[in-house]
Amino acid sequence: MKRLLLILGLAALVACGARGGRRGGENEGYKYESQGAQYELVVVADHPEWSGPVGDTLRAVLAARFPMVNREETMFTLLRVLPEGFTKFVPRHRNILIVNVNPEVTEATLGMAADRWARPQVVLTATAPNETAMLELLGERLDDIVLVLEAAEKDRDVADAQGHTPAAIAELVKAKFGIEMGTGPAYTVRDDSEGFLWMSYELPRSSQGIVIYTYPFSGSTDLSKEALLARRDEFAARIPGENPGSHMATDREYTELVYKKINGRQWAELHGFWNVRGDFMGGPYTNYSTVVAGPDGSPSHVLAIDLYVYSPDPRLSQRNYIRQLEHYVHTVKF
Repeated sequence: MKRLLLILGLAALVACGARGGRRGGENEGYKYESQGAQYELVVVADHPEWSGPVGDTLRAVLAARFPMVNREETMFTLLRVLPEGFTKFVPRHRNILIVNVNPEVTEATLGMAADRWARPQVVLTATAPNETAMLELLGERLDDIVLVLEAAEKDRDVADAQGHTPAAIAELVKAKFGIEMGTGPAYTVRDDSEGFLWMSYELPRSSQGIVIYTYPFSGSTDLSKEALLARRDEFAARIPGENPGSHMATDREYTELVYKKINGRQWAELHGFWNVRGDFMGGPYTNYSTVVAGPDGSPSHVLAIDLYVYSPDPRLSQRNYIRQLEHYVHTVKF
């Protein structure tokens, strides 16, 4: 419970920083705007730590392969600097992990702070008297470090979406589906039909799509993997490919389904890959589906929010694109 409260407390601080702009409160003074890309992490570590078991432990978790994207990407992009190199612009990075082996300390600790040198920013400091103690600390707390960093990235995206969603899109989503949802500033409506809305953010080398649709609730099996895949195929067929007659479809070979609560509501979270029938296109998707009650309180219909990415350019991060879309679901209010 103590660990959970610590994580939630820091997440709240980071969220406040994400909404607070470039200046701090009355007594905080000026705060630089934080730098760095999504999911970049500056690791401040001396050579013995980084090149030995401590560095191996960090990389095994923080640089593990990110799942369910079309190319090799890691959970975080690690940028290692020496302690003497942690100067000038480096402390302004959005995510920082300081690894400090110091014989003068008596116990191993993990410190967390928000907006120390910039905002929004999260700074984690792992301190231990020796390598053995540091390895024990990381073994106990690396999962917490990941949770905090994930929460910080989510809160930044949520704050950005809530502050920049076009009014016309926000009103359309609310009128059609009875929900509020942030999307970011540059999304345009591609298809608005009965029980179906397709929006996308198009760039020359990438595309991020949001598809919202509903269908009548027929029973608890509606949220099974097979039922969700069948419904996704049904609605994805409305999204055309570039070639005449082509359309989006769902790859059945690689799918993962988990159930989780987001802001108190139960969702089925389906991960997988999409392709285009009749064309050579594809990418990752995440589908969130939830049962919505009718006026009498009984289950009425299923609401699905389908998020997909098209980014064939290896220089662009599918991890960042799909994570950003997933974070938008945290803005949903019924």
